[in-house]
Amino acid sequence: MLRWQRWSAVSGALFAVILFAAILLSGNQTDSTQSVAAWFSDSDHQARSVSAFFLGVAASLAFLAFLATLREMLLDAEGGRTGTLSALVSGPGIAFVALLNASLALFAAPALLARDDNFTLDGDTAMMFQNAAWLIFVAAVMVASVFVLATSMAALRTGVLPSWLGRAGLIVAVLMLFAFFWIPVLIFLAWTLVASLWMMASSWRTASPPTATEQG
Repeated sequence: MLRWQRWSAVSGALFAVILFAAILLSGNQTDSTQSVAAWFSDSDHQARSVSAFFLGVAASLAFLAFLATLREMLLDAEGGRTGTLSALVSGPGIAFVALLNASLALFAAPALLARDDNFTLDGDTAMMFQNAAWLIFVAAVMVASVFVLATSMAALRTGVLPSWLGRAGLIVAVLMLFAFFWIPVLIFLAWTLVASLWMMASSWRTASPPTATEQG
């Protein structure tokens, strides 16, 4: 693994930590049209929602870097040819990022609308945005279950990741299909965090002195 790949392996951990922070920051616990409109009318809540959006985008960029490094590892394990598992890792991974960013935009949209003096945000509109954002977020995590499943199968087949992480990933992938209940989302973030840290630690343990090509 090249030097830049060793460092980019930790981007999966950054993704998990940053997205978790974004979820905490954007937390809107209201469940009625009146209360959700009041929540977004508060300037502090508006700032939190917008900040959570940018944190979420940063997390998605970190995930793309992690995805690229993981795909390179799988390609090496599959003999340098694009195989089924590496394709199932990269495709759903990219789809997950696209859905995640769509969800983030819908979550933050009411906050921007509430700041506009020429627009009156009513509770029904705010609730519609929030429900649509939540459903897209759930869909994103369900799509990402294919990413986790393919990575876990590759780990068990090629040894690119430890077998215990692969076996755990099979369970995580199934749980992610029930992302509507929130807990599987946190389990997905925890699994990605552990996989990322293991990849970085393993790459540094086995690293040889950098060549002139790597230094350049």
